[in-house]
Amino acid sequence: MNIKQNVIFSLVLFSCALLFGCAPAPEQIHKKAHAEAGTYVADIANDGSFSVVATDSNGVLLWPRYANDAKYQWRQDDADVSQIIAVDIGADGRTVATASRKAFSLWDANSGENLGYWQSGGANIANIAVSNNGSTIVLGLNNGTQIAFNPETGRRLEFYGHQNAITDLVIAPNGRYALSGSTDQTAILWSTESGQPIHQWQHETRLTKVALDASGRYALTAGSLDKAYIWNVNTGKQVTQLDIIERVRIFSSARFSESGEFLITGSPSRQITLWRTQTGEELRAWNVELRDSHRPNNAVVLSVWLDENTGAVMSESSAGYGEWWQLESNWQQ
Repeated sequence: MNIKQNVIFSLVLFSCALLFGCAPAPEQIHKKAHAEAGTYVADIANDGSFSVVATDSNGVLLWPRYANDAKYQWRQDDADVSQIIAVDIGADGRTVATASRKAFSLWDANSGENLGYWQSGGANIANIAVSNNGSTIVLGLNNGTQIAFNPETGRRLEFYGHQNAITDLVIAPNGRYALSGSTDQTAILWSTESGQPIHQWQHETRLTKVALDASGRYALTAGSLDKAYIWNVNTGKQVTQLDIIERVRIFSSARFSESGEFLITGSPSRQITLWRTQTGEELRAWNVELRDSHRPNNAVVLSVWLDENTGAVMSESSAGYGEWWQLESNWQQ
């Protein structure tokens, strides 16, 4: 790069910092191929100690942090492994739920044991979420119905608050309430014990992503264009709207930090973004890696995780990579 190019490059960076508050991308400290042929289903444990990835040829794999080999390989009885369409790790990291279109399973993350296998019946499963200890599993179906299921007692409670397909679903760690998004342009926080809605939030487009703060303070609801809101779970009132600059920003993953002060999101266009919860301010944005030139030139960020105490970040993407980064020491400022 010559002197003129250096000057232009410096001016571009300076303009970026002035206009958009750009910050340097964090340093990548580790990368591991968790799915050699790529994946469209993955989740990361709340403490970042392991992740699970569904693969076409090797089943669902549990990968401990930085491990060279998967610890467990799970295959659901009803179908080819390529039919696994959803996975979820309980907030306490003890259990993992996996689902195909017509059946679902519960696994012990410590022993690798299968804790149960059930047929859903009726409409196809679109999403699955599991609470601490695997005590409650919620299924989101493509007809808008949701089913709260207790694996120990077999109790089923059906919730009919949505009119159309469930696009995303999360459950509180204690299993007492769930947050769902739908193509009917609504997000609903509802009780898995009574089947009654607690809050309902309306969007102008279909919902693409929802998230709950593990301590029950905040909820995220994001539509299919540029509108994403953070809500107070207790009052139902809006806390803020994310300060999205682009004309269109879609989220494929989202997670609040342990304190609730930060939100980290992933997009279908490789991008990871770090936000401040109270203000909706964008703090950092960077991209996950792609496969070689013979593979798709994009990657969906399927799951993201942030340790706000150390500044560590992890992602799982459709490129099949688990990636780790380290934010600079003053990233919270």
